[in-house]
Amino acid sequence: MTGLPISGVILAAGQSTRMGARNKLLEVWKEKPLVRHVVDAALESELNHVVAVLGHEAAKVETVLPQNFPTFVNGDFANGMAGSIRAGLYRLQGLAHVMVLLGDMPLLSNDHINALISAFRKQDSDDCIVVATNQGEWGNPVLFGVQYFADLKLLEGDSGARSVMNAHREKIIEVEIGLAAAKDFDTPESFSN
Repeated sequence: MTGLPISGVILAAGQSTRMGARNKLLEVWKEKPLVRHVVDAALESELNHVVAVLGHEAAKVETVLPQNFPTFVNGDFANGMAGSIRAGLYRLQGLAHVMVLLGDMPLLSNDHINALISAFRKQDSDDCIVVATNQGEWGNPVLFGVQYFADLKLLEGDSGARSVMNAHREKIIEVEIGLAAAKDFDTPESFSN
């Protein structure tokens, strides 16, 4: 079953609470809205399909995405990241492996995404999890084999998929991509660094 497609689910539903009244995904960094960096990297990668899960100010975020880019609105976005992961998985219906990407990590490139895909394909197995690391520390994105679809659909709260990863540590493959796996933009100051 490793011949299944690999789909990317970009989580872009958060409320940007540490940004005050501003939506960080719409803030311009290096000449384009923050979320577009991740979307463009995903579209330029070897992912077979990419969807963004929107929530907070969904209509505004959608205006900065490519025309006809597939989106899904998580109406329960205020209750944390898990709901957005579940919403993205709903679109896939268990028919693809899934890479979960965060919309606020603009250092991520298509080469980083492809490195995770390559590591996954080398395993020739549906039951591995490939995680990007920064100096050996787990970060994002994370690629889950289709076998973890049911576990991911049961996630709750704002912890993301870390609980699934912790429960299957023996199946994890780490791919070092450096700061791109860890650097997110959460405060107005982070945009000036």
